[in-house]
Amino acid sequence: MLFRNAAFQKRRHLKMNRIRLHLKFDPSVIMYLVIVDKLLSKNAELLKVEPSEKFFSFVREMVISHVADGKEPPEQIAAPIMNIADDMMAGREVTMRAGDYIALMNYAKSKRKL
Repeated sequence: MLFRNAAFQKRRHLKMNRIRLHLKFDPSVIMYLVIVDKLLSKNAELLKVEPSEKFFSFVREMVISHVADGKEPPEQIAAPIMNIADDMMAGREVTMRAGDYIALMNYAKSKRKL
């Protein structure tokens, strides 16, 4: 069983509707390491990347199956999915590090989800 504590189990069921509503991802949740120098500061707009809706629906599907159904995510993307689920369950704003984003993109591309 994913949750052993009965009180937490009850709270989890109460929160599920709220969690499903908050699973709309915003491109601004992805944080990138940006090295700023004189050349890049002029071309900063070129560094902005917006993931596709397919990417967000893939991540949404994986997080819902982990949180709602208790399924373990694939090993290659377990850490990013669990980090997102942790943020959501704690009521924090979901943020994704560049390494997590890269791992999710590589996995999604390898499974032909994008």
